Amino acid sequence: MVTESTKPWSSTKLSRPSTSTSSTRPKLTSDTNHTPKTHGSLGILVIGIGGANGTTMLAGILANRHKIKWYGPRGEGPLDANYYGCITQLNQRGVHGGVGYRDKVPGLADANMAAVGGWDIRPTKLGDALLQAQILDYDLVKQVKEEMNNNYSIFKGYYDPRFIGTSQHSTATHVLSKEEVSNASEALKCIRADIRYFKWKNGVVGHTTVIWSASVEPNSEFCVKGGGLDTAQDLLRSIAMAEEERGGPLPPSLIYATAAIMEGCSFINGGSQNTLCGGLADLARQQLGVYCLGTDFKAGQTKFKTAAVEYLRTMGLTPKVIASSNHLGNNDMYNLATAKKASDAKLRVKHDIFAPWEEDIDHKVSIMYTPMINDEKRDFVEYTSLGFLSQHHTMVTYTRASDSVLCVPLMIDGAVWCDYFSRKSWNYENVAKALAYLFKVPEGAATGVDPGFFRQMQELEHQVVAAAESTSRKKDGSKTSVNGKRSVKFKESN
Repeated sequence: MVTESTKPWSSTKLSRPSTSTSSTRPKLTSDTNHTPKTHGSLGILVIGIGGANGTTMLAGILANRHKIKWYGPRGEGPLDANYYGCITQLNQRGVHGGVGYRDKVPGLADANMAAVGGWDIRPTKLGDALLQAQILDYDLVKQVKEEMNNNYSIFKGYYDPRFIGTSQHSTATHVLSKEEVSNASEALKCIRADIRYFKWKNGVVGHTTVIWSASVEPNSEFCVKGGGLDTAQDLLRSIAMAEEERGGPLPPSLIYATAAIMEGCSFINGGSQNTLCGGLADLARQQLGVYCLGTDFKAGQTKFKTAAVEYLRTMGLTPKVIASSNHLGNNDMYNLATAKKASDAKLRVKHDIFAPWEEDIDHKVSIMYTPMINDEKRDFVEYTSLGFLSQHHTMVTYTRASDSVLCVPLMIDGAVWCDYFSRKSWNYENVAKALAYLFKVPEGAATGVDPGFFRQMQELEHQVVAAAESTSRKKDGSKTSVNGKRSVKFKESN
């Protein structure tokens, strides 16, 4: 926790509440223990960093940074660290190129140089949490565990038990107390202070992205269109209100997202809840190079589902029924199994994947919590389409993979792309469309984009190339309609 005696900034508006009586605030250089961990690179802040996604991501970055080698559970190896699945970190492959962008787009950030931090409502050290998750090979875990435990601290999480399943309540002991944050407005200031401290402590001068990777929240009635948060002014006014005056609580994810954008960071909603209200998008539009993106990472089986259905449509078939079931035993699924409203939020996203096509597709999804399976998701999907003369065409897919190993590359790529587009001052609408491929249901400025996977990848390619060419034109002195001076239009509330 940042206190009055350790915070590096001078404004009392954004400081965490403190019991310290000291009135002196040291300059940045007065912290003799400060050693920047990066060299002007990007920052990644994860909400729920102690979970399977956060710890797997940090372990992967450390393994690549230190070029760690290890042996698998069956003695295979030695295995080398890599960024498979992260298209921003891979070179092009094969004679015709492939999907890697690292050697194709100049200026993409190196994930090895990322500063990583975040919040969690559980106090478990990150290395211990990685071991408990039992996702990565033990020989790798034991080589990164000590560094994760000793070098990475966790900010206390902003916690409201109404937005998380009862199964999670007993472990939520690393939280901001009512004395520290008595309302949403105080929580907003506190989280903004954490973000500033993180960027200063780690020497981050590139773009920072805040990622929601905590348990799925119930949908909020305030975040729907017409729910009272349709503009940035509505959003900031609502946060400043007392809960009684507002008429109910605001979800923690919305407070984190607002804090991120007000600190010039991007926000990615990796969960299924409806965080991306109109007011949040409006707030993001008021700064060049700041984005709010979501919703729900499209990690593995859903990504293939959008590719498979696009294939069926491209072949001239008419998809009519898509029935899928998936089961796993990780913490997120545990939360969904014990909180119906959170489960409804998850199913809302899964059922709406193909909605933008406005076709008569009967898409059904069932989710099951099976503790023994842990993080290794199993997914079965049957696709039934109408072929020539309306005859049935059916195919089946089966996917088995670690949910976190599928999600982490999207978290890394999301942060790297936000950093890239932010440095180009690329506008919010274009970035939202470019990164729609990351999400099950693209929302915010990406609402209504084509859900087909390959169409989304084409849009990414188009925007990346356009952003790169805009920089070249600017250097040549030719006219360009993009890029501009960064500006902040919103007014902070006291």
